[in-house]
Amino acid sequence: MSFRGRLRLFFGLIVIVPMIALAVVLFTLTARSETGKADAGISSGARTAFGVHLEQVRAAAPALREVTRDRDLRAALARADLEAAAEQLRALVAGDVVAIELYSLENELLERVGSATAVAARGATVAADGQTVGTIAVSVTDAEELARRVRRLTGLDAALFRERRFLAGTVEPARLPIGERGEPREFKIDGESFRGRVEQLEESVGPPLEIALLRPSAALSERIADNRMLIGVLLAGFLVLALAMATAISRALTGQIRTFLSAARRLARGDFRQPVPVEGRDEFAALGREFNSMSGQLESKIEEVERKREELAETIRRVGDALATGLDRDGVVALAVRQAVDACEADAGRAVALDRGAFANHDVGSLVGDLMTALELSERAAFAVRPEVGTELLEALDQDAPPKLRRRSVHARAGRAFGLSVPMRSLVGGPEYLGAISIARRDAEFTREEEELLEYLAGQAVVSIENASLHETVERQAVTDELTGLANVRALASILSRELERSRRFDSPLSLVMLDIDDFKAVNDTHGHMQGDEVLAQVAGVLRAHSRDIDAPARYGGEEMVVVVPGTDSDGAARLAERMRKAIEGTKVAGVGGGSSLSVTASFGVASVPGSASDRDTLIAAADAALYQAKRAGKNRVVQAASVRARRAAS
Repeated sequence: MSFRGRLRLFFGLIVIVPMIALAVVLFTLTARSETGKADAGISSGARTAFGVHLEQVRAAAPALREVTRDRDLRAALARADLEAAAEQLRALVAGDVVAIELYSLENELLERVGSATAVAARGATVAADGQTVGTIAVSVTDAEELARRVRRLTGLDAALFRERRFLAGTVEPARLPIGERGEPREFKIDGESFRGRVEQLEESVGPPLEIALLRPSAALSERIADNRMLIGVLLAGFLVLALAMATAISRALTGQIRTFLSAARRLARGDFRQPVPVEGRDEFAALGREFNSMSGQLESKIEEVERKREELAETIRRVGDALATGLDRDGVVALAVRQAVDACEADAGRAVALDRGAFANHDVGSLVGDLMTALELSERAAFAVRPEVGTELLEALDQDAPPKLRRRSVHARAGRAFGLSVPMRSLVGGPEYLGAISIARRDAEFTREEEELLEYLAGQAVVSIENASLHETVERQAVTDELTGLANVRALASILSRELERSRRFDSPLSLVMLDIDDFKAVNDTHGHMQGDEVLAQVAGVLRAHSRDIDAPARYGGEEMVVVVPGTDSDGAARLAERMRKAIEGTKVAGVGGGSSLSVTASFGVASVPGSASDRDTLIAAADAALYQAKRAGKNRVVQAASVRARRAAS
């Protein structure tokens, strides 16, 4: 076989066959990629559906409390009169309540009133005469409304089933698709193909709810076909180009293959000193000169690769530092600026915060002269009002078209200095900007690759800042009562344990003031729960206003609140409680929805360590007993717990 024939065979083996294999692999990967994107969207929709369902369950809580407190219903259940109970349940189905269900102690459905397609029920046991008589479940939404909300929030069709029976949905499958829950797969509904999955939504009582989240497969198939067409055109163009180049090279190499083979062997040994002999001015001479040029470039590239390897090692170290300071927003921003300056070979850089609470300003290098001017010009240009910014703000107002959360970098020039700045846009909460990261250098404009690197670093810094903010918010919410802003029960337990240990260590008194808002149930029943929430918030404000910095007001539960008073005996705490009582009595609580204002009072119980208790449990119990003594004595008063010695003498 001739040398040219061998080249053709070689071309077929190293180009055509791999390209066929590559085409098959790329076709498969693009199908999997698009399917994976669709499945990820469906999975995200499933999480949203869980959230919507949980939100509706929580929304049923106020209605459930009203139903379970109904005296006529409780009386009917106490005498096991199901007919009267059902009649009373029908009377309670009003307003937001869609359906009410009554279950026996064995979780058997005894009565259902209202919509047969009600979902997201919240249940609670009902007791009469000290005994549990059954469970009542209240729902404020039905299957059709839940399906519509899921469709509006996720863009996915939803169908709801209970015990494999179709309830409602934006599509109407004849039956629940059979298969493993949570596994994305293909569905056929009335001859149309869908991609989707089935999930189970647990109900507090009764059988679970199943939801099918579906997306039409036609758009997915169309995207896969378009991607495959593009890949096919690119591979075909590459094949034609490779074939033309192979033919030209095979003709040029036929006469002088030994010369170039010898040169290639020298290059393979790493010998770049001896060039390829160049004779004449024909194509092979030009090829020889290019070969020698390539040899020189390869030598320089090897040196550059070695330098890049050292830079990569340093970058890896810095990435490790970034991971170690993932919740240190200032450290992350400082690292991003340093990395941008080093990677882009800039002379200086800085991070400037628009939101002072987002991060601290940070400078790298000498920001003087034209470098400072270029930085300032680029930062002004980054936030200048341009047509695309107006479009962006309009998109932010459109809930159906979420705005692009990353802005492109912007150039500026001042004399010999070039500046590059990219805004740091918040990933949550609308089109808000945290600040900007900017770099500058002299004598060389920044390339698009360097722009993309700066945009990437700014984006990663924003992610870290948002993560730090979310972490701080979660930590704060974990110990704070959402309605009153006071410490919650969990935080109260920690505070009491800490203060009791300090009291024992330094032999100092510790008091606990416990209060209960008088006739709070009447406020809720007469004026509604929103007015009751306003009363709780106002009373909490009074406690904060009259507490010292070392005192710890907290919400104990319902309408009960406490104040931990360190370093104060029972008499001092009682005087504090009296001031709080008078302040509450004189407070006018504004009416909700334009209603008239109202006045409230509170009863207080005071206990102390070591005067009336010895540990946390006895301290709470003593304060609670004093509180209910105040209630029995006529309310709106302060009562101190009896001392330990007095209680022992009385017993």
